[in-house]
Amino acid sequence: MDYKNKVIYQIWPRSFQDSNHDGIGDLRGILQRLDHLQDLGIDMIWLSPVYCSPNTDYGYDISDYYSIHPDFGTMDDFDALLAECKKRGMGIIMDLVANHTSDQHPWFQACLNDVNSPYRDCYYFREGIGSKEPNNWISMFGGSAWTKDPLKPQSWYLTTFTPHQCDLNWENPRVREEVANVMRFWLEKGVSGFRMDVINTIAKQPGLPSWHPEKKGYQFAKDLMTNLPKSHEYIQELIGKLSQDFDFITIGEGMMADNDACALYAGEDRGELNMMIMFDLHLQDCGPLGKYDFRKLYHWTIPGFKSIIFRWQSDSQKRNYWVANYMNNHDQPRSISRFGNDSRYRIESAKAFALMNLTLRGTPLIYQGEEIGMTNCRLEKDEWRDYEAINIYSTLQTMMHLPKFIAKKVVQRMTRDHARTPVQWDESDYAGFSDHQPWIKVNPNYKQINLKQDLGLETSICRWYKQVIALRKAYTALNTGIMKPVLKKSQTDPRLCP
Repeated sequence: MDYKNKVIYQIWPRSFQDSNHDGIGDLRGILQRLDHLQDLGIDMIWLSPVYCSPNTDYGYDISDYYSIHPDFGTMDDFDALLAECKKRGMGIIMDLVANHTSDQHPWFQACLNDVNSPYRDCYYFREGIGSKEPNNWISMFGGSAWTKDPLKPQSWYLTTFTPHQCDLNWENPRVREEVANVMRFWLEKGVSGFRMDVINTIAKQPGLPSWHPEKKGYQFAKDLMTNLPKSHEYIQELIGKLSQDFDFITIGEGMMADNDACALYAGEDRGELNMMIMFDLHLQDCGPLGKYDFRKLYHWTIPGFKSIIFRWQSDSQKRNYWVANYMNNHDQPRSISRFGNDSRYRIESAKAFALMNLTLRGTPLIYQGEEIGMTNCRLEKDEWRDYEAINIYSTLQTMMHLPKFIAKKVVQRMTRDHARTPVQWDESDYAGFSDHQPWIKVNPNYKQINLKQDLGLETSICRWYKQVIALRKAYTALNTGIMKPVLKKSQTDPRLCP
């Protein structure tokens, strides 16, 4: 399948369009908005998870990989959306979470009901050290990466994200076979591929040793849980098995995956993934512990921004691997507010980012609302919905000893909730997203920033996106051409830098 010449649009279904008046976006709502996506020139839709889930992490904690969450509709609704997309020459990419399942998944529930369950070896159950956890790993969302086993007093299980997301043990062939079965199920339905969530964490260091055990407290054990050689073996086995019967696209998300890692995961002669999502651009103003690492008051610069772009463009070209480029997604604050100017130069910022993203070598990803210049929304603590934000707020106080008001500011700056407010379609109540109070706050600026209003402007951002997408499709050089950096060290007027 041609993946180099596609434009992919990511939908966070919960906030895209509500069709059944409950304040939650759904599959029928997406179907109602396909005209907009087709008019833009979108080739494929990447759906954030729509599977059954208790929603601790809004779909990235899956309890049933073969069913649609009732919030989003039914399997018939999915089939109708898929059929309508195909009529329009568009495909659907499913979001596959294979590093962990929800603690509500039947496999894990069997583990909690029977200490001798064979499914226990599908996860990482380990004996603790005395009364403490098996190692000192910290969770990606703060706190211990281990959760207490209710059946055995000295036992724990690995949960490297939330305590409700239980890491799968890919060393067990049963796990690998079941992941293949899930993918086969959706491919047989006719989906075009998968975005593979945190795929570079599926292999863990054998023995699960502590990271710098001489240090106090929990430690971020990146080198023991990301980009290990076994992950490549697992992916090659998985893709090799499925590609015998199906032609499909794979987009890898690799937490903190650098150029060397991506060259392996997405190398064209590796038999692994078609492309990898690049994080460096969005972590340039963060510390080594991630986007909430404020300790040295990290900041970004225009030369630094350019150097990251040039490095990834040049290196992927030199080593023949493919990158998925993006400026916005469901995990990041809105780029206009973070890297641009969301007041005086909102339109100019939006257009500049569109032009850059859509003319880079690699496959461009566009996120819902990006095409109308949506911005961050100020959310007070009682308006936060994201588990990560709520947990990090607590962790910043308990582990980093921050006062509450500073912890709140740190979270408000980087929370994923910024990207998850409802899409602003028009100036009617709730921005045309719903006629019912939405599950999360609507950005108050929806009266001024919405699709209907934008299309009426001479300076329309949406029409700009449409034009640049058409330009990209008209010239192969903008898809697979050779990129040569120029003016690598030039500065931009510092007054335009926020």
